[in-house]
Amino acid sequence: MVILFKKFSKYAFCFLLLLASHLQATNEIVFTGGASLKSYQPSIIVPILTEAFKRNGIEFRALYHPSLRSLILANSGKLDGELHRVYDFHKVSMGKYPNSVWLSAFSSNGIIITGWGDLKGYRVAYYRGRKDVETILNKVLAPALITRVNTDEQAFSMLAAGRVDLVISESIQGKMLIESHQKFSKITEVAKIDESKIYAYMHIKHEKLVGDIAEILNGMKEDGSFLKIVDKVNLRFRMNIIRE
Repeated sequence: MVILFKKFSKYAFCFLLLLASHLQATNEIVFTGGASLKSYQPSIIVPILTEAFKRNGIEFRALYHPSLRSLILANSGKLDGELHRVYDFHKVSMGKYPNSVWLSAFSSNGIIITGWGDLKGYRVAYYRGRKDVETILNKVLAPALITRVNTDEQAFSMLAAGRVDLVISESIQGKMLIESHQKFSKITEVAKIDESKIYAYMHIKHEKLVGDIAEILNGMKEDGSFLKIVDKVNLRFRMNIIRE
């Protein structure tokens, strides 16, 4: 196995490329993801990988499939990899950036939350692409108290309208929404409750390609192009939120 560590925005971004069959020559790589390609994580991951593979003479494409379908397609080798999974990884930013994506609880009711168990009895909304959140909520809440929505903005709109008590979202995504919409001004981040470690998966049939991409990603970090892509995506993401 080869592990490639990268940072993006206020998060650390980790590429873990796992290996499981023989190398096949290819001019195109296709990854799948269980979250909308317009959501925050894919918005960062896709352009970085697009540039990395382009520098190796390979076209990169990303497709959306529901999470379980994405897992099956990537593991079977029908597609070449998966954009994001959860894993433990190390800091690569020399202490400048946190090494994780924080999942946070947001509320407008002064609710005190210190962990997942404190959600019991509350109505909670979350973006349906987060399988890790879904698994935990199903353990601590009755189904009637869980609302799955298509976007984080829908969840925050329900919270602002008093239709739910809490929203679970990524810390940075939630804060950007609050800052960009007056209707969310009474909503605050009440607690960071869990770390979500992110990496991308690549099928073993591309074993030798892993090393090439690792070197390219390191080079992108050194020449500043990695961070330049991140900054560009973050600016566009914030502008889109403001326009909405």
